Amino acid sequence: MHGEAATRVGAMERLASWRTPEAAAALLRRFTVRTPQASMDLEEKQYAVRLLSEMGMTALEPIYFFLKTEPDVTFPIQALKNILTPEEFSRTLSEILAGLSGEYSRWPEARAVMIAHLPDEAYPGVYDIVSRFLEDEDDDVCIAAIDYLARNGDEAVRERLIQLFLDAENRPRVRGRILDHLCEREWPVKGYRKRMEEAISLPFYLTSKGIVRRKPAE
Repeated sequence: MHGEAATRVGAMERLASWRTPEAAAALLRRFTVRTPQASMDLEEKQYAVRLLSEMGMTALEPIYFFLKTEPDVTFPIQALKNILTPEEFSRTLSEILAGLSGEYSRWPEARAVMIAHLPDEAYPGVYDIVSRFLEDEDDDVCIAAIDYLARNGDEAVRERLIQLFLDAENRPRVRGRILDHLCEREWPVKGYRKRMEEAISLPFYLTSKGIVRRKPAE
């Protein structure tokens, strides 16, 4: 996939024309390299997404394998979304995440990206799977799970996030993101007020009703 742009594009088109899983796997390798010119790199990767999408079901297994084993999964996820129905896409992504949860990964960023791409409509079916990633040792993965759950969750999520905040004493990014969501959702810290008062620091504070607020910048 190196060389001149025309050569790379021609190689991608030739692979796509073969319409085999092996060709799809080779085409996916385009997402593992970057060309010096950022705009051209983006255009070629978007074109690779289009070619994979047009390959349809033939490309699915290679995409699944790529998502489980490679760090740069944003573009393959786009191709997957184009091939599958919304329900199939949500189910497939959640199944891949379920297989990755609790396992060591060289590429934690891939898990964070997959969580971020889960549709909000899928929340009831993926809640348990996404919740597992609240325990992830990588801050980006944990924060991706926090964002998804806080955006869609209810009382059970409120309490889970407060507990995570209190346990994350040495993870300032995780604590900061949880406080942001508590502010936005106006979730009270009932049941945890004393401990939260001791743990929260400026610019955040608790109101008399136990709501987290952020002091405006002076």
